[in-house]
Amino acid sequence: MNILLWSALIFLSSMIQVLVGTVRLILMVKNKKVLSVIIGFFEALIYLSIITTVISQMVNAGTNIYLILSYSAGFALGLYIGMLISQLISKDIVSVNIISKVLSGDIEDVLREKGFGVTSYTGSGKDGKLKVLYVICKKSNLNKLKTLVKKIDPKVLVSSHSLEGLSGGFVYGLKSRP
Repeated sequence: MNILLWSALIFLSSMIQVLVGTVRLILMVKNKKVLSVIIGFFEALIYLSIITTVISQMVNAGTNIYLILSYSAGFALGLYIGMLISQLISKDIVSVNIISKVLSGDIEDVLREKGFGVTSYTGSGKDGKLKVLYVICKKSNLNKLKTLVKKIDPKVLVSSHSLEGLSGGFVYGLKSRP
């Protein structure tokens, strides 16, 4: 086989192996044990096929920069595509706290108008009483929320963290939960 065909084969194999590995890792973090093990089996199968192919090809042809670059480019593209797929399959839910010293009422109104569920409560900070807004939404909607909030108050404090084990209530971007 010529070097161009080997390079393409190595590129595709490497990309698929890393893509599968990235998805497997995300499923492991989400505690999907059985699916992770099944995907891991195929990841190892692809990996061993690549290694035996690359090593035998390099022994036969001598170290070839095209094969090395093909493997590296496939690895990088597989990682990128794996991250895109993880964003598509992920239903990560985040908890968002919003603190604006002056404009929290305006922010609250706009977020509700745009469909976000907002819980507000009074807190006290360094400079006295303030209103804290609390929103739960899909991680994919976090940038939309931040953009809306920062248009109203560029100095607003927005903090977020992932939630696990959520049940009940209203979550923007998801159907209501029982």
